[in-house]
Amino acid sequence: MKKIKSILKFFLILGLVTFLVFGIWQLFFYLGQSQSTTSKITNHQTASSSSTSKKVKHLKLVGLGDSLTQGVGDTTDQGGYVHLIQEKLDALSHVKVQTFNYGKAGDRSDQILARLQSTPVIQRQIKQANVIVMTVGGNDLMQVLEKSFSNISDQELASAVTNSRQTYQTKLKSLLQAVRQYNSKAPIFVYSVYNPFYVYFPTMYQFTKYTNVWNNVTKQVVGQTKDAYFVNIDQKMSTGQYYHKTKQLKKSSVTDITVLNNKDLTHVLDNQKEKNGYLSPADHFHPNLKGYRYMTNKLYTAMMKHKTTWLARKGD
Repeated sequence: MKKIKSILKFFLILGLVTFLVFGIWQLFFYLGQSQSTTSKITNHQTASSSSTSKKVKHLKLVGLGDSLTQGVGDTTDQGGYVHLIQEKLDALSHVKVQTFNYGKAGDRSDQILARLQSTPVIQRQIKQANVIVMTVGGNDLMQVLEKSFSNISDQELASAVTNSRQTYQTKLKSLLQAVRQYNSKAPIFVYSVYNPFYVYFPTMYQFTKYTNVWNNVTKQVVGQTKDAYFVNIDQKMSTGQYYHKTKQLKKSSVTDITVLNNKDLTHVLDNQKEKNGYLSPADHFHPNLKGYRYMTNKLYTAMMKHKTTWLARKGD
């Protein structure tokens, strides 16, 4: 009987020891697995944080283009939208902003390209830019319209615009490709053109029609360019304060542009009651300060929509 009790006692103690040993082993195994998992998570988080986007501290914006980039019509003589966008971006407290203005009045798309290819300082600034903004196409279109002004109501003008459209498309592609050769990463924001004569001659549909044709070409070429964005200012800049009153404006218009010569046209523009509040009274063509502020707001909206292309950079 004592022997049986001793055996039972032995197995009881053995079972207890086995249970304790197994329990301790399980505990260490669990802790080891937990540490391994934690280590993997930590390593993953470290790796992720190294590739997480970091906000840039220094931002370089380069404006390249024609008179709208130069800032013609801006009565402050500070450079139109290029200066104004710097003011808006300065509000981003963590960013130090530099802007460079390479706009030149009268330049067509091919002339902007020639200037880029022949001017080392522009090339250098384009290479270093975080953001590139362009105005292009207005002088290309005006060249066609001026040459064919006497035939503005004829099919001859439609044919001239169609042929020139293909030429402009080729030139614009070459210009954007050249910009991309100097800088393959910075986003490019390209403004539309607008019809500066709409408020003065709202029933002259040809101007609006060919402005739309030009903008469609620009939009298409920009859309085919990596990280390039079309900034449409056409409607507001064309209609000005009559944006929601175009029907009323057309009814009140009594001037027929087709019967005017250049001298009469100038007289009408200077004496017209319906002035476009977004354009300069000096030439009825370029934006005034209000117009440039509108352009700036449209640019800022587009930039913030695509801010991951310029406001953030990958960590080292």
